[in-house]
Amino acid sequence: MTATLAEVSSPLADSLPDESRYRRELEEMYSRFGWKWAVLAYSAARVIANGKELPTDIVQDLTLARASMESGCHSLCEVAADLRDLEIRLFTVLLHVSEGEVHAMLELIGKAMNGTIQEQDIDLSPLKPVLVDCAIPKLCLRSTFDRTDRAF
Repeated sequence: MTATLAEVSSPLADSLPDESRYRRELEEMYSRFGWKWAVLAYSAARVIANGKELPTDIVQDLTLARASMESGCHSLCEVAADLRDLEIRLFTVLLHVSEGEVHAMLELIGKAMNGTIQEQDIDLSPLKPVLVDCAIPKLCLRSTFDRTDRAF
């Protein structure tokens, strides 16, 4: 008895579910980093709302971090490092506003990274005059990825 084509298992067919799962996991992590970006932008907006000056390099780095996420050309590690650096610099600015703002930022980052944050948790409207695009970054994944998250 010969096997039909549908019954024959091929390495490519066997890897498709793994690739699909990997892509979903990657999209989920980029989504969480997109929310983390939104929390950092919200925290920057809180600085402005409290009448404090926001350093221009933070606004520039928010813009660059957003672009790097949306381009799909940067690994999760690079995105995470950029956002972490921005978080550290924003932390020191928020300390000049209040400890409550620092705690709020850290709580929201935790929610963003564990996937429980909601749109109503943050308001980016105070940043609109300073930041051209205040929407939550959208993911742009290339069609093929190697296991280092780099497009090729």
